[in-house]
Amino acid sequence: MKKPLTRRAFLKNSVRLAILAVLGVGFAGRNNLETTELTLPFANLPKAFDGFRIVQISDLHASFWVGQKYLDQVVTRVNGLNKDLVVITGDIISGSINDFWKRWLPTAGGSYIPMVAEVLHGLRDGHKFAVLGNHDQWDGRQTERQLVEALKGIGIDVLRNQSKTIHRGKDRIAIAGTDDVWFSYHLDRALKGVPARTFTILLCHSPDVREDLDRKSNVELVLCGHTHGGQVAIPYLSHRFIPIRQPGRYLAGLVKERYGYTYVNRGIGTLVFPLRIGAPPEITAVTLVRGRT
Repeated sequence: MKKPLTRRAFLKNSVRLAILAVLGVGFAGRNNLETTELTLPFANLPKAFDGFRIVQISDLHASFWVGQKYLDQVVTRVNGLNKDLVVITGDIISGSINDFWKRWLPTAGGSYIPMVAEVLHGLRDGHKFAVLGNHDQWDGRQTERQLVEALKGIGIDVLRNQSKTIHRGKDRIAIAGTDDVWFSYHLDRALKGVPARTFTILLCHSPDVREDLDRKSNVELVLCGHTHGGQVAIPYLSHRFIPIRQPGRYLAGLVKERYGYTYVNRGIGTLVFPLRIGAPPEITAVTLVRGRT
């Protein structure tokens, strides 16, 4: 004879089912890729760059959970967008964090650099720049060097506290990039080579760069990532766990600054747990136009 279902057992089972439902939604949500389109006006944008298109991806976190099939879909989506420039703002790999899963999934460890380089080699059209994130630098200089060499080998220019200039006729803009703020970051060195009064875009992994920029420099646009938009975005709570100095301001999306803008991309992959809730993965497409800011 079956025992009657007690209220306590009913509540316990209901909680278990609710947890499983949330995990299922989060697991499915990790691949629900969105494309965010932005048009940003700048009074000082050179005429030749009116309509210049930048596509940003960030936080790929190539790993056991963020594999080649999914990243190939990301590259296909990027290739389908009109663009003049592709930028990758750090955490291309997950590094030693992959070891977290090795005790349960023995195949989860190892280097994912060859795989992610093969995927990114499929990027078409436009200049291609990248900067390093904390997970790209966490495993030491050997891994860092292997990643940089792999990216350079497929035509992606890695900006390590330096800048490059893009010319269109007599007009030009500067693209500067820094290493991660937790490691070998040096903003002054990144901006040192930028010609005076040149329209400047800064690539960095963490939005913490804003604290130095607000004191030192006029940069028109900062593109960064790092936060994953919270990854599991719970209102009034998630931002408290983001390892940046102003999580309430720079959790995700566009921020109008005293001078220019910052955009915090939610990223492509996931870290540690393969879940995304309320913070879907994102490709950002930014169109620069001449006009009043």
